[in-house]
Amino acid sequence: MMKPMTKALIAAGLLSASVVAQAGLSANIGAMSDYYYRGLDQTTGGSMMGGVDYEHDNGLYVGLWTAQMADGEFEYDIYGGYAGEVESVSYSVGYTGYFYNDYNGDYQELNLSVGYGPVTLAHNIGTNNDDAGDTDYTFTSLTGEYEGAYLTYGTYGDDVDGDYFELGYGVTYEGLDLSVAYIDGDDEGDSWVSDGETITFAISKTFDF
Repeated sequence: MMKPMTKALIAAGLLSASVVAQAGLSANIGAMSDYYYRGLDQTTGGSMMGGVDYEHDNGLYVGLWTAQMADGEFEYDIYGGYAGEVESVSYSVGYTGYFYNDYNGDYQELNLSVGYGPVTLAHNIGTNNDDAGDTDYTFTSLTGEYEGAYLTYGTYGDDVDGDYFELGYGVTYEGLDLSVAYIDGDDEGDSWVSDGETITFAISKTFDF
């Protein structure tokens, strides 16, 4: 999988020592044909996105990422953590907070992942707090990569249902990160997954400082 944004890597559970090795301050800007996150459609069409990341040589990382959503709403995420590698086994431990300008609630997550070779297992433990009360959830994903292509299976647990498959491919061309993804979601009652199949496209540019 290409390296688009640290936030996207956290989403797929792919933040590893190989990513942190590219240490320093960077910024990114881009657009998506439709904003899907963990199988859930967040918009009714295209979305602009952008962020700032800092990764240290010792494995610490921190970042801010934002994207347009439906009806003039926008999301901004704050995240940080540590990633490393021991004898070809990569791992990361981090935190992500998801916040919104027009929604009385937020999401707070503990992000855990471990990987070996082209395979990464990620487990996220979170709470959604809004006017209706707290919703506890987990999100677990298994991702395999090969030559820019990736396949992810993700599933929710605790108070939330739903699972999905995502098949994608990313490439960097003339300094631009280009990607396409096929997403197939299975809505199961109280689900955070959009039912049905879709194809999304994204383009982004990263600037290193």
